[in-house]
Amino acid sequence: MKKSASFAAGLVLLALSACTPPSAPTSEAPSITKPIKSSNTWQDYTSEAGKFSVQMPNKPEERSEEKKTEIATVKMNMAVSEFNDSAYFASYADFPEKFPDSEIQPRLNEAMKGIVDSLKGKVKSSKESKLGKASCLDFEASGKIQVIDALFKGRICLNDNRRFYQMFVLAPATKFSNTDVDRFLGSFKINE
Repeated sequence: MKKSASFAAGLVLLALSACTPPSAPTSEAPSITKPIKSSNTWQDYTSEAGKFSVQMPNKPEERSEEKKTEIATVKMNMAVSEFNDSAYFASYADFPEKFPDSEIQPRLNEAMKGIVDSLKGKVKSSKESKLGKASCLDFEASGKIQVIDALFKGRICLNDNRRFYQMFVLAPATKFSNTDVDRFLGSFKINE
């Protein structure tokens, strides 16, 4: 397998496992049957069911999986696009009950910590924000994928106190493009 395909597969596997809290056991690893094709033809991606839109560097691969969390088993719906050894990841999952307002920021912080811990990384910065009515947490981190130094930038939002959105990009530090990442994250919109 080519080094870039191997790295991209590692990014996708990480992204899939990152949404499960570290304390929740995972019974199986998702299967990657083929690398995602790269072409860098930016396009709008809309999830009608997820009620969101975002621009991605090329047509994403869609999948969904049941994930066991400490709260409930949820269906995580994902779209992953790859370009230049970078994985652009957009997902949403609905929890069965709304979180109380007092739990919103702690839950966003837990989700960020779970993702960054999966990278064996360190948060470089994080900032609370809003996207319409949704509470969000924007963050940057660094870590390793396999033996490669990687950078990570993302946005996690909780809308209507029960739908989690996760948008992030993982890339080798040498190929991380703030311009492309900011285009991706800045284009994310929740469609009410």
